[in-house]
Amino acid sequence: MLGWILGNVLGAVSAYKKGIFDKGILPVFLFMSNVPAFGMATVLLYVFSLKLGLAPSSGGYGFDLIPSASITFFRSVLAHYQLPFWSVVLITVGGQAIGMRSMSIYELNADYVKYSRFMGIKDRKIVGYVFRNAMLPQITGLAMSIGTMIGGALVAEIIFSYPGLGTTLLAAVKGRDYPLISACTLIITIMVLLANLFVELIYGVIDPRIKAAQQD
Repeated sequence: MLGWILGNVLGAVSAYKKGIFDKGILPVFLFMSNVPAFGMATVLLYVFSLKLGLAPSSGGYGFDLIPSASITFFRSVLAHYQLPFWSVVLITVGGQAIGMRSMSIYELNADYVKYSRFMGIKDRKIVGYVFRNAMLPQITGLAMSIGTMIGGALVAEIIFSYPGLGTTLLAAVKGRDYPLISACTLIITIMVLLANLFVELIYGVIDPRIKAAQQD
């Protein structure tokens, strides 16, 4: 979700402002989005854990801690979560940004934008409508990708030995633990259904035409 948000913001700014965003920052994230998930995870592990020592290298929390409702435990969980989290986010930003940039450029050159400017409507208000229209395909892509996000997370979880849903499902498949496989599949299914429901609600907020159709 964070990668999707950052990517769309970067793509919108690149299309509107251009300059360093379009020629400097966007190509960097586009390059990172083409790095395989295991490659990004390995690079982050080597740089930030082995070389700089800024984050733990494996596990979901400190091996010397017992899970409890304490500040020390939550800080350990947050520290262990950073590298797996950013390894997935960084490979997501570039693809979302390039899609949002293309849609924003298309909308900025649309006839209604030119007509609105001729009518003297403030550019800030026009841009608001432009980016709302450009967001619609991006939201659809987000809903469709929710189910496949488990693939990238699984790679990161294996490299960092992180006890997440992906490694749990993999262990269940290897151990032929069918009840656990069913539980993991049910969780993923519920996530996809909730994501699609969320998208339907967001559509009505962003596009008044869809809201009117939903009311009918």
